[in-house]
Amino acid sequence: MASIESDNELAAYIISLQKRELLVPGTTVAEIIPYEPLQRVQDTPDWFLGVLGWRGVQVPVVSFEMLSVTRASFSLASVSSASLVVLRALGGTDELAWFALVAQTPPRAVQVGSEQLFEREDPAEETELMKVTFQEEPVSIPDLDFIEERIREVSYA
Repeated sequence: MASIESDNELAAYIISLQKRELLVPGTTVAEIIPYEPLQRVQDTPDWFLGVLGWRGVQVPVVSFEMLSVTRASFSLASVSSASLVVLRALGGTDELAWFALVAQTPPRAVQVGSEQLFEREDPAEETELMKVTFQEEPVSIPDLDFIEERIREVSYA
């Protein structure tokens, strides 16, 4: 495996999903909050779980796994341990400044150095930039731009 080149450590979070873990830069994480019921929106794709009222803003909530896999289902192992991870939209606009992913457990804060990341050989899905190994764990680096593009295609306001 080839390590990924970079000189600095990066603050990041590992987000546990149903069947995988995501590694996201800490700079994109606005807040991690306990799971709360979402406002459902009619006529939206299955991966679009609803809208969260957060700090006076309507934040779309996405199931990463349902967006990634054609025939996935969404469930929480335990609502009491689940979290909503509010992320800054990289292409932030007034219409989409934030979105959230559902985590099965509270995300873990980690420091990531280039010598700790190794690209895996299995191909990345369209929702991923790449699959890597971090601290001997397989994790995915999500394509946040792709997720944002998909959210923009949904009428939820």
